[in-house]
Amino acid sequence: MLPAFYSSASEMLSKWEERVSPEGSCELDVWPYLQTLGADSISRTAFGSNYEEGRRIFELQMEQAQYAVRATRSVYFPGLR
Repeated sequence: MLPAFYSSASEMLSKWEERVSPEGSCELDVWPYLQTLGADSISRTAFGSNYEEGRRIFELQMEQAQYAVRATRSVYFPGLR
């Protein structure tokens, strides 16, 4: 699995390097990149593809998780609270 993690991380770092200005600095929000890194690593190790190929599946899973959280918040069980 290490080569898959390495590939994912090196692609992320190369995207960061592309964003660096000629002066050698830039401000970068890393959170979206770290989310993509995790999804890309899972895709490569579990499915043999990368995140870009399975992006829609990950988006649907995220949407499904949001619906599940919303549903659990709307259900009331007497005595549970």
